[in-house]
Amino acid sequence: MQNKIKLFIYTIIGVSLPFLIRTTLFEYTIRNTNSPYTTIYLHSLDLILALICVSLFWKTKRFPLSGSKIVDKLWITLFFWTFLQLLWVQHPLITWFWGLRFYLGISLIWYIRELGSFKQEISYIVKGFIIGMLGQALIVIMQVWFQRNIGLPVVIEPALSPEISGIAKVSILDNVIIRGYGTFPHPNILAFAGILALLLLYAKMFKKKLSIGIYVIALILAGAVDHYILTSIQVIVISVFTGLQLIYGKAVKFSPSFNVISILALHILIILSFSKLAFILLLSLDFIWLTLLIRKSLFHVEQFQSRLKSLSRLVFDISMVAGVIILWAFPYSQLIDTVIKRLIYMQDAFAMVQSNLWIGVGLGQYVSNLPDNREFWQYEPVHNVPLLLFAEIGAIGMLSLLLIIAVEWYTLQYGYKKQR
Repeated sequence: MQNKIKLFIYTIIGVSLPFLIRTTLFEYTIRNTNSPYTTIYLHSLDLILALICVSLFWKTKRFPLSGSKIVDKLWITLFFWTFLQLLWVQHPLITWFWGLRFYLGISLIWYIRELGSFKQEISYIVKGFIIGMLGQALIVIMQVWFQRNIGLPVVIEPALSPEISGIAKVSILDNVIIRGYGTFPHPNILAFAGILALLLLYAKMFKKKLSIGIYVIALILAGAVDHYILTSIQVIVISVFTGLQLIYGKAVKFSPSFNVISILALHILIILSFSKLAFILLLSLDFIWLTLLIRKSLFHVEQFQSRLKSLSRLVFDISMVAGVIILWAFPYSQLIDTVIKRLIYMQDAFAMVQSNLWIGVGLGQYVSNLPDNREFWQYEPVHNVPLLLFAEIGAIGMLSLLLIIAVEWYTLQYGYKKQR
């Protein structure tokens, strides 16, 4: 009975992830500007991550990264370098805060990988997260339909209106409408969370190796065109839980009817976010799913016919039609403007890398090191995670990180025994 209560609590935590994702427990502005990238926000998710790590330490009586493997020593070296940057960075508190965040995330991964702890709890958190995303779909539908926020508390839902400056909008057939936010800080973050939730539902069909491969590709693509997988605590936490579930857990199981409802709701959520990258990932997921569905049913004609008439094919067809409509209605000028802005971000990033090649400007210090007298929209991180990391942790930090990635890949291929 006690175990069931504990698992129910973790399910509630998972459900609350999308809804408490904006909750700020503490806020401290470092620089005299309204940019969120020069402000420290202590979120409820930070507290959840810290409590989980403390409970795992209490349970195992072992400090994170205290193993004898090479990769553990490399992680310690990288974190030592990150905190060593406190000696010369412009705003040490930002670097310390973000360094602690990443340390907690890596610690959670280490506990589960090394000690096998918390795997069952992770699966219940992930199930709760998927349930919570259904609520997000309902909120998004109402936000786009009424073109405003639906009246949830400001700590949960952002204020939305086509007239509010800074709100993400899209122009369709000469009509400017707000993009779906749900309770997330930005539609792109909402859409990426939707993709991860959909991947968790498709994982049973995809099997483990394919699911992990798609997960890694999604992270790489998101990191190549935006920065939120590194700068958003919301995406960091959701990505960590999703990755742990795909790598160490079994496929998430719901009833067939709940799966159908969830898949439909997530498709609507992603489409109404109007995120171009998420839409490409959505079509790719549906294409792979339908391909596997057809291959699985080729030798059973009746089963094949019934499956083609199933909701999976309908979902795919709806997505394709919606994609054609959106691409036809989406003005190319808006797309060109987006590309130009990203090129300007990259110019600033290259200049920052050249001036701080080896030691970097410090973790989380990118925006605070941008030159003054810029337009407001330019005060945000470059939309490319590798370039952003290079600017912040320098060549020394990047070499350490690449070595960690190489060792981790080698470990996945050949096991731990050969890398001792």
